[in-house]
Amino acid sequence: MLHLGDVVEEITTKRQGKIDNTSGPFVGGQQQTTQWRVWFSDGKQPLLQYFSNEADLRLIKCPHSDSGPAFVPERGIMG
Repeated sequence: MLHLGDVVEEITTKRQGKIDNTSGPFVGGQQQTTQWRVWFSDGKQPLLQYFSNEADLRLIKCPHSDSGPAFVPERGIMG
């Protein structure tokens, strides 16, 4: 699952960017993401693009996957 802050690549164009916003309904206290907004840093248009299909994106780097301590919103403070 893709998260806020992940660096991703749009598969069809090979453009890389960062997920800077997600949206979707909350179910059982957890957000069920149905849309990702990607901010592309290459300067080409469009700078922002919305994706509703996670399969259109490939994860490049997840800031939550390092071995150090980090806050992961899905797990909460006590998780």
